[in-house]
Amino acid sequence: MTNNNYHATPYDITATGFYFHDYEDYEAKARNHRNDYGEVVEEFEVQNVSGDNYQLFNALGINQANLRIWFEDFEDMQGTDVVAAIYLAEYLNVDISDIMDKLDGVSFYEGHAKTYAEDYLTDSGLLDEVPDSLRYYIDVDAFARDMLLAGDIIEIDIMGTTYVFWDC
Repeated sequence: MTNNNYHATPYDITATGFYFHDYEDYEAKARNHRNDYGEVVEEFEVQNVSGDNYQLFNALGINQANLRIWFEDFEDMQGTDVVAAIYLAEYLNVDISDIMDKLDGVSFYEGHAKTYAEDYLTDSGLLDEVPDSLRYYIDVDAFARDMLLAGDIIEIDIMGTTYVFWDC
């Protein structure tokens, strides 16, 4: 369980918001929340005020309609799953209800496109066929640039770290 703090801000300007820590807390407070005239408040903007995974929270577009899914599937998510989920939600526009099923299909590399291209050429064995005297003529920068331009890879900064993603 994380130590996240959330705030529900009413769209009704005659009502004040409230803080909550989990879905049950939200439901209990929202169910009986009233404005200055005693009317039940029905619509809230949900905000991640402090804690972990705020970028994932924003990428998923969490609101009161999908808040339960956030608490069930995403709030405690860590590591590479967070990076993959942000990529799916923010860059591929995958619906929040489909992200968990697609996490294992996301392939990425931590680093820049040039470093990825260097590792790709080495790890794939493509350079094994090239004589040493010709290896110096291979322009890795151009290869990485061409991979980016062709859409074979995409370079994205997520949470302050650069990643290279590709389709498998």
